[in-house]
Amino acid sequence: MYEIEKLNSIRIKWVASSIIGIIGIGLIILGRMMERSEMEQSYLLLIMVIAIILIILGVHFNTKYNKEFKKIYKEIFVEGTLRENFNNVYYDPTRGFSEMAVRGFDLNMMGNRFRSEDYIRASFNGINFETSDVYIAQHTSSGKSSHTTVYFEGRMLILDFPEKYVNSVRVYSKAFAYRQGRLSGLVSNKVDMESVDFNKIFDVLTLNDHDAFYLLTPQLMERLQVLQRRYSSIAFHIRGNKLIIAFNEVNNDAFDPKSMWSKIEYEAEKRKVQADIGDIKQILYILGLVA
Repeated sequence: MYEIEKLNSIRIKWVASSIIGIIGIGLIILGRMMERSEMEQSYLLLIMVIAIILIILGVHFNTKYNKEFKKIYKEIFVEGTLRENFNNVYYDPTRGFSEMAVRGFDLNMMGNRFRSEDYIRASFNGINFETSDVYIAQHTSSGKSSHTTVYFEGRMLILDFPEKYVNSVRVYSKAFAYRQGRLSGLVSNKVDMESVDFNKIFDVLTLNDHDAFYLLTPQLMERLQVLQRRYSSIAFHIRGNKLIIAFNEVNNDAFDPKSMWSKIEYEAEKRKVQADIGDIKQILYILGLVA
């Protein structure tokens, strides 16, 4: 297939540019190690100049080929597969949920680093949904050192939830660490449900206790527990007739290849994309929103 050959050709160029950059970094390290040697300063300067040139070239072409690779990859594997599985598909690989939208989900702490991509809007068996990859982090720097705390790295979904209407009920698994404390400035109550097993796994926050008991039937609590076994760090926000879900999936970029260092095989990549799509379907099935 011509498209796969082209994809692998770009991938090889990406690998080459990565190696060029790595060689540049290696020369920087070598130059630092040789600063105390008797080598003439002119030779050390030459090594450092070559190193910087290699790093600049490596980064430039690495970024270029990465962008080109992803564009073709998603045209080949993602968009068509989405249309095979869902109705009314709109897909934008470069855009995701806006930072303002994610803040409005009232699930996560928001840091000073944010990105989102692979936005999908579609319907499945009459249920409308939106989903996107999301990354949220807090980066701090003291000048001498820096540190990044990842608040969220995974996927978020907004689903139709037509059965019941509530003001706001948030359900967090115990492993979901970086939570939004207040709901649009309002303090939520923590509610213990009648299920001891459920309370061991989840924390429930609501503006109105009645909403929580009305919404979280034994059947729905059981369904949420099934999802928690699949995604240990998961949170839900039911508001109005919408259900917002956020689950951490570190080191698993949906709708992206597992590695650009390995040769792209059509069938393997097709299966991976189908598995990512299957995750969305499975959530709808487990929640009982589709039959």
